[in-house]
Order: sequence, then C-alpha cells, then structure tokens
Amino acid sequence: MTSTALITTELDSPPSWLDLARSLDHLHTLLAICAGNEVVWINRAGAAILGLSDQAELVGRSFFDLLHKDYADLSELGLEVFLEEDGPVSIKLIRKDQHDIDAQMWVSAIDGGFCLVECHDISEHLRSARALRLREQRLEGIINTVADGIITVDDKGIIQTFNPAAESIFGFSKAEVQGKTLRALIPAVLADGIGSSNDWVRQLTEAKNLMGKKKGGEEFSVELNVREMQHGDSRSFTGIVRDVTAQRAEEQRIFYMAHHDALTGLPNRHLFDDRVEEAYKRCLRHNEKLALLFVDLDKFKPINDTYGHAAGDLVLRVLAHRLGKTVRATDTVSRVGGDEFMVLLEELESAAEAEEVAEKIQASLLEPIGFEGHELWVGASIGVGVYPDNAPSIKALMEFADQAMYQAKHKTR
Repeated sequence: MTSTALITTELDSPPSWLDLARSLDHLHTLLAICAGNEVVWINRAGAAILGLSDQAELVGRSFFDLLHKDYADLSELGLEVFLEEDGPVSIKLIRKDQHDIDAQMWVSAIDGGFCLVECHDISEHLRSARALRLREQRLEGIINTVADGIITVDDKGIIQTFNPAAESIFGFSKAEVQGKTLRALIPAVLADGIGSSNDWVRQLTEAKNLMGKKKGGEEFSVELNVREMQHGDSRSFTGIVRDVTAQRAEEQRIFYMAHHDALTGLPNRHLFDDRVEEAYKRCLRHNEKLALLFVDLDKFKPINDTYGHAAGDLVLRVLAHRLGKTVRATDTVSRVGGDEFMVLLEELESAAEAEEVAEKIQASLLEPIGFEGHELWVGASIGVGVYPDNAPSIKALMEFADQAMYQAKHKTR
C-alpha cells in the first residue's frame, strides 16, 4: 500500500494536498509533503532514493530523521525557517543502508498549512568536497548566511542567539544584546505596552505596523515571524526579523502615484471621487452644504502650441499651486484632465461662500507666469454647483457644475 492510499483510508475526507501528491508521484526527484516537521507523504522516487521499499515507512516520522546526524540541530528550527530562503539549502540525507546522499533542498508552502520539501541528489557534484561541506553545513552556517535576522529567545523574552543579519539590521553586536530582553530592540512606547507574562509573543506578533529600534535609537518598520519550540518543560522562540522600511516606503510611493497626478502632485480623479463621497456623508450628518467647482483653463492650448510642452507643464504646476493656496486645507483640489481641475469645498453655510472662492480662483489664475523671458497668460471658466441648493445628489451636482462651466466658457468666448 502506498502512503497516499494509507492516508486516504484513515481520514474521513481526502486531505487538501492529495491531488498535488498524485500529480507529483511520477517525478524522479525526492518530494515529500509535511505537516509541521512530520512526513505525511513521500513520492515513489523519493522512497527509492532513500533505499526504502515502501513509501509508507516514512509516514508519521519527522523529516529531520532523514538527515545526517551532523544536521540534527536543524530540527530545532523546523521546516518553516526554510520557507524564507530564496534559493536551495545544502543538506545531507541518510539512506536506510546508512549511506550518505548530498542534496539541495527547497521548502515551499502549500494549501492547508502543509509544506512541500523537494530534494535533489547532488552527490556526484559534491563528492570531492564532501569532507569540507560536512564541517560547514551546520546550524550556525545556515543561520549566519540568511538575509533575515534570526533571533532566539527564551520564554521570558531574553535573547539567546543573534545572527549576523540581526546585527546588521539593529546595529547591535551579539555580545551587546545577548542576555537582555527584546525590549532592547523595540521602541519604548511599544515596550511599555507589552506585559511581563509569556503573552508578550502574541502581543508582538499581533501588533500592527511593528517597529524596531536600532542601536542609535532610530526606529524602523519590521516584519516579525515567530516559531515556538518546546525543550522538555521549557520553551524557546525563534523570531525571523526583516527590515521592511524600504518595502513600506515603496508601497506608500505606489499608493501615492495611484492616487495623485504625476505632474502637479494634486489628487487625481479617483481620489477626488472618494473624497467627494466621504464629504457627502459628512454633509448629510451635519446638515451642511458642499460645493463642486469645475475649472477649465482658457487660452492654455496656444501656450503649448507656441512655447512647447515645457511651458505648458510649468503653467499647470504653477496654477495647481495657486489653486491649493486659494482654498482651505480641508478642501480638495484635483487635476482631472489635461487643463481641467475640480475643487471640493466642504462645511459651507451658504452658496455665496462658493462663489467667493470661485472669484478668488479666477483672480489668482489671471496673474502672469514667467517662462524664458516671456509672460504667459491664462484665464479660467468656472462652473459652480452647491449641494443641496442646485442638485439633490452628488451625481446631479457634478452634472450641474459641468454645465455651469460650459456656460461660463461660452460667455467668455
């Protein structure tokens, strides 16, 4: 009976990995599916590589039982640590007849909380360097070469190990933090909020936007994954720490680019629509008025045609700045098209306030703009719509303001 058959007869329903196991069973490299460290399935080729006549011989055993004794320390870390590796990890397997197999191992997560372990036999390639690799492939070698910080602490949060990547991330040497608590590596505000009980692990892992603290006091964004290990009556925890400051800054940059106009830095139409929707809800709650202003520049195209796009871009940036200075901080100015802007005015008591803002905008845009010794002049046609005076809904208000702008442009012409 194969290990697949063994599993399916003992469970009420097929496990989530069963279909994957069936598709992998014909491959000629060692493939094992594990729950935690326990092997729940191994393919036929893997069993043969290990010198086994029956796949079921490995079911229920720890994957680390298959490793050479020089790699026994890896069992303390568990397979989850290797999920963080970008490339293969060199290991040594032991066959049933006690012969060694040099291999490269990859560990990847699959559905249901299981992991897939893939091992390639590279014995022929490493035979001439086997003695050297047996000495180098110990636990400390693995920990010291990973890019992420690996910190081991006891159940009281006292630091036991601190790998070179952790030294680089935090700026502390191993000697400076060994024997101290994790409070030395986190900001005081966060440290003060963490209890002294064993619950500190949960509090740290559940913290949103977790921050670390460097030796010089600088705070930075970190990502933390913690694995608990039991040693008789005591526990320890291995934390994998990654500095994600650059990643979060990049996420913020991408978010900003997705919601702002690249030329002027103003909110784009997508962000403007979101703010209008939220302003409308506040307007209803507080029984206030809001206004939408459609601003369409006049005489802008001739500037582009006569002086080039550099002049046109300058004009748009200058006018965007003037628009922002004209309204309050609580209002929103958006560039929604080539030479079209929209303005959201909130917390109005009367429609006259919106008209006053429109007049200020009109006056500010009429001031000349210098470009390479020339004075550039533009005007604007502005349509104003006030809720609820001019329309019963935001959609209707936008249509009203749009039509008002076209009427103003027609009069200007």
